[in-house]
Amino acid sequence: MTAPEPVAVYERRVAANTERVWENVLDWEHLPALHAGSFAAIVCEDAGDWGWRARISPRGGGDELTVELSIDWSDSSYHSRTVAGRGVGTDIFTRVTGIDAQRTDVRVEFFVPEHDAASGAKLGDGFVSLYTALWDEDEAMMQGRQAFLDGSAPGVARAGERERVSLGPAERLREDGPRIVEVGAEPFRVRWHEGTFVAHTTVCPHWGGPLADAEIEASQIVCPWHGYRFDLESGAGPAGQACRLLARARVEVDRAGEAWLLVT
Repeated sequence: MTAPEPVAVYERRVAANTERVWENVLDWEHLPALHAGSFAAIVCEDAGDWGWRARISPRGGGDELTVELSIDWSDSSYHSRTVAGRGVGTDIFTRVTGIDAQRTDVRVEFFVPEHDAASGAKLGDGFVSLYTALWDEDEAMMQGRQAFLDGSAPGVARAGERERVSLGPAERLREDGPRIVEVGAEPFRVRWHEGTFVAHTTVCPHWGGPLADAEIEASQIVCPWHGYRFDLESGAGPAGQACRLLARARVEVDRAGEAWLLVT
């Protein structure tokens, strides 16, 4: 049975509006990507306007748990209940209160099954530490997402051939390291990777996530927000998803050793 009193309470004023906060609450996909330090994997079993239910593998090899997040829209609140696995019976209750167009208050109460005072205090401290880190990461994503939607951050690069851009001597480019290059008003990242030059847009076509410093794995750029992978050559995105890199970029080196950025 869940304890009648929370083991801890976490309160925070988030620098994002309620639309972004609720978007974040419903977005189960971002957990193992944006919060890679806390979660290793997630498998969604069901999702809708009501919330979602998913199996979550914590980082560090801990036992899998099943979490059901259910929203009470009339009360502007939601429960995150552990319904199977480690910590079953845990109920994390969050209330969302809009302040203005740029700020939202959240109050989180952590309820756990039967415990003594010492273990309850330890669990409470752990929850507060975890949620502070999670909301730090979420807040940064929500602010980036809002800037993308407002048009105050670069948009998704369009498809179409552009005039090539000189990058200077290829040897200097390789030695200097990664570089952001503007093609018109669109930024592209140029870098030396595993013995060759690669180039790609800096904006993810999914949610407008930041690709400027994203990891490259197996010739794919990996968005840090949701872990979506895009093929650097073809622009193809994740299987089953409509999004893809519309603009494709590559670096060519001429006979004189000059590097050029070509975008199509």
